[in-house]
Amino acid sequence: MERTHLMSQTINNTKSMWAIFGVFFFESLAIGQWIPRIPDIKASLGLSDAELGLALLSMPLGTVIGLAVSGKIIELLGLRGSCRLFLPLWSLLFITPGLAQTMSQLMAALAVSGVAIGLIETAMNTEAARLETACKKRLMSRCHGFWSIGTMVGALSGGLIAQQGVSVAMHFIFVMPLIAIGGYYVASALPVLSSLNESSGRASSSAPLSSNEAAKSRLITLPSKALLLLCIMPLGVMMVEGAFIDWSAVFMRDIMSASPLTIAITYSFFSVVMAAVRLSGDAISERYQESTIVRFSGIAAMIGIGMFALAPSTLWAFAAAALAGAGVAIVFPLAVTAAANRPGRSPAENVAALNMIAFSAFLIAPPLIGFLSELIDLRYALLALVPCALLTVVLAREVHVHPVT
Repeated sequence: MERTHLMSQTINNTKSMWAIFGVFFFESLAIGQWIPRIPDIKASLGLSDAELGLALLSMPLGTVIGLAVSGKIIELLGLRGSCRLFLPLWSLLFITPGLAQTMSQLMAALAVSGVAIGLIETAMNTEAARLETACKKRLMSRCHGFWSIGTMVGALSGGLIAQQGVSVAMHFIFVMPLIAIGGYYVASALPVLSSLNESSGRASSSAPLSSNEAAKSRLITLPSKALLLLCIMPLGVMMVEGAFIDWSAVFMRDIMSASPLTIAITYSFFSVVMAAVRLSGDAISERYQESTIVRFSGIAAMIGIGMFALAPSTLWAFAAAALAGAGVAIVFPLAVTAAANRPGRSPAENVAALNMIAFSAFLIAPPLIGFLSELIDLRYALLALVPCALLTVVLAREVHVHPVT
């Protein structure tokens, strides 16, 4: 009887693991479609670098709103319900940037999409942390590895579609609903209930809270003093990652005169290395101290973005993108696990607070680069991210991640 129960639990844990991997994959698959189409949208709307930067700023503004209220909404709906709702919603809303005919329409579309990003980011990261405890093994880095694979697949497929001359509107109208369907399917495979944190007395976030519990939770989730430096720590590398997502394509086309397919391949070098490191990141975390991993990651991100900004050739850009991808890979997953296990507040609230600060930097970096490129050239604007990545190196000690037991 006990053996049968253990086998059943193992099967359920395996199913849950692959379900959360799928959620991360489909969430980033939508972003991947966007990456190679940014230059097309910039050209079709006749935007300058500064105007594109201003338009891109709309997404982090929406994301901040989504992240700020995500803690309470997720506690009301439960993690599984939140992922089932917000993952398809994010994909469907992202059709609207492809339909924009003016800069103001683009800004509105990105802002609304940004709200959905904040909601699904908090839900899926908190669920991943919950499953780490339930399965008694590290999963966070592999989850983000599947996120990287999703952006790579999305960028390559989006680049191939762009290479065929398909309009952005038709591209998104056809592809995004398919991503929404896939996202709903994998999110539905998440467990309804889990024994997470039973030993520590915390309630599972998989099921919705009662009305009394929900009333006690915070609507706006801000970091506590104990969490603040941890929230600030990943800002530098996330700015590097955000820059690669939104500006590597523009850089390769405007500076390197690259084709849409070459643009997609450049980002794929960044993404595939990031995915490989993340997929092995849980094993790396068990062997080395988290602070050491973060410190070396920050240094690699600094060197990678510096090389990319000064790239004299396409091959040089490929190599720089790969190094930067390795540098940004593990830092945020480690921070999420640390936040979810930091005492004082619920895992959902801690992860929401971390996301609100760290993910905002991830999205704010691209518009700032747009403004800087108008003043000092795009190469030097990207080079300005080198000292930003140094912040991660300096604060590496703030990652206090304890092995899941």
